[in-house]
Amino acid sequence: MKRIHEMHIEELNRKTWAPVVVLSMAFVTLAGCGSSKGGNPTAPGYSAAATTASALARTAGANQSFSFRADAIGGAVSLIGGGVFDAQSGFLHGGGAFRCNRDITAGPLNGCKAGEGARWSAETLLPSSGFKCSASDPAKTAVTDDNTVVMQVNFYRQGDGNTASFTAKVFVSAEDENPDEAGVQNIWIQGVGCDNAQVNLR
Repeated sequence: MKRIHEMHIEELNRKTWAPVVVLSMAFVTLAGCGSSKGGNPTAPGYSAAATTASALARTAGANQSFSFRADAIGGAVSLIGGGVFDAQSGFLHGGGAFRCNRDITAGPLNGCKAGEGARWSAETLLPSSGFKCSASDPAKTAVTDDNTVVMQVNFYRQGDGNTASFTAKVFVSAEDENPDEAGVQNIWIQGVGCDNAQVNLR
């Protein structure tokens, strides 16, 4: 059996993640899953990511839900959000917010400047993807299963409307996908790298 790390999503820091709260709540509303209960961003312990995944899960029957927060993927990108998926049918619905913490000059997110970013949306559930946490890492493979979601993701900067600025592969996992390296790597963005994210996947 794979070791599952289910980590509680802590209350978002208002100063750092204020735009995230607004965007994640908007995502829930647009998905038709808003609720008047437990959705107050000022309530103690409120988590936009967990609320997003929880609300979506109520409409998705047996689909698995996921929520996460990562502050420094590859030292360059902050990503937060959630959704639901079904590894058997290929169903996927998810989204949230992202921000580039420094200029990115290579890979699928090439051209994203420090401080830019707005939202992301899941496009396609992928059965698997090869990945490297850094250029020197040996290639590994992440597989969509009960513990991991691998997806093609669209990234939108402010002002993009419905036209994505960037598209990249991403995985979010409840386990360490690169156990040969120190620490935990349970989230990855293609061309950016990995991070130890707070993840809830069930």
